[in-house]
Parts: sequence; C-alpha cells; structure tokens
Amino acid sequence: MLVSSGVLVVASSTGCSDPVAHDTSGGAPSGTGGSGQGGWGGAGGAGGAVGGDSDGCSTSNGACKLTSCTVPIAGAQHTAPCTVLEYASNPPTSGTHYEVWAAYEIYDQPVPRGFLVHALEHSAVVLSYNCSLAEQAGLDCGSLIAELARFSDEWPADPLCSATRHRLVVTPDPLLDAPFAAAAWGYYLKGDCFDAEQVASFVEEHYGDTYENICNPGVDPGGYPRDCGQETE
Repeated sequence: MLVSSGVLVVASSTGCSDPVAHDTSGGAPSGTGGSGQGGWGGAGGAGGAVGGDSDGCSTSNGACKLTSCTVPIAGAQHTAPCTVLEYASNPPTSGTHYEVWAAYEIYDQPVPRGFLVHALEHSAVVLSYNCSLAEQAGLDCGSLIAELARFSDEWPADPLCSATRHRLVVTPDPLLDAPFAAAAWGYYLKGDCFDAEQVASFVEEHYGDTYENICNPGVDPGGYPRDCGQETE
C-alpha cells in the first residue's frame, strides 16, 4: 500500500522502457543531471546485505552521525519480481533488480528491495527508515515519518515527470541497519536520525545522475504477494 500526502493512490503497472542499455561493467555511476514523492512486499522485502560496504565512506560530526559512502556498482541485471535477492551494501545502491520499479511515492509498508534498486537506476533517491532501530535510539518514529513525508512533499517538481511530482521514494525498511538512510545509484547516506540539510545536499548531488535519467511511472508493490522477495521454506 502506498500513501501520498495522506491519500491512498494506485500507480500504473507500466513495464520498463529504458532508453539506454544497462551498464553491468561495475564502473562508477555517470549520467546527466536532473532536478529534484515520493505496496508492500511483506516484512523486509527482498534481500539483505551481504559482506561489508565500500571503504569509500566518511562520517559527519553532526548529531545524526550520518555516514556517506560511495559503493562500487554491482551490475544492473533484470530479474522477475519477487525473486529473492542479496545486495552488497545496506541500503542497496545497485545490483540485480526486478524488471519493474516502485512508483515514486510515500509508502507505509516495506517495499521489496528489488523494486527500489530499479528506481535508483532511474535516478531516484530512496529515503528509508527502520522504526525498531529509531525507537531503540530514543526517536519517535511517527515524528521521523512525518519529517520524511514533509521533505518529500516540499521537494521541487521534476520537469521530466508527468505522472508523479518527482523521483523520491519514502519507505519503511526493517532490513536497514540504521534508523535512517538515503540511497542513490552507487551512493548512500545513513545514520542515527534524519538531518534535512545533509539529506537535501545528498539528493541534490545524486538525483537525476545515472545513465537512465527517466521518470516513467512505476508500480505499486502492494499488488504483489505479501511475501514477495522473502525466503520461503
């Protein structure tokens, strides 16, 4: 289920019509700049983290202790929705992903990661949160969600988008190993809380900056099984 500005919406189920061939060489992300809202897949969605993240990281001195990392591109192959996937970083920033992508909206249930990674390839930025870890850190998760929704609602419209305002996604992610994270193709920012100024800088730097800088409508993952992307016995 996805919620945008408190209103239930249903996204179209449009297949991928990417105009540029996928780069699976593992090179650094590149592309043209853009301008910078935002289903459920069941608890956790698709794929956890495998191994360590990139060493190309730096941590800010702010209250949120946000760590910014550059992660080597791990390919961009397509696979069927709900395939179980694993990723080399947490949050994921590239790798094999589903052949359709999540609609650029605000979600109230976890989105399987295979949908999110495809959205990243289309130059989106995903803002995710883990309420359990946020509450362990002494945060009020309701307030965190409200901050993220406000950030998305106030982000400028994208001239490449017609069916949605822009390519930000807000979603809970119980697989996330920090209270908050922002992810782009090949990059992430994560830490103990949400810092609007630092996140805005991250979005401005990485939004619209891949070889597939397009804003075609995505799908509502709520149309897929509740255990989509999860290991089953």
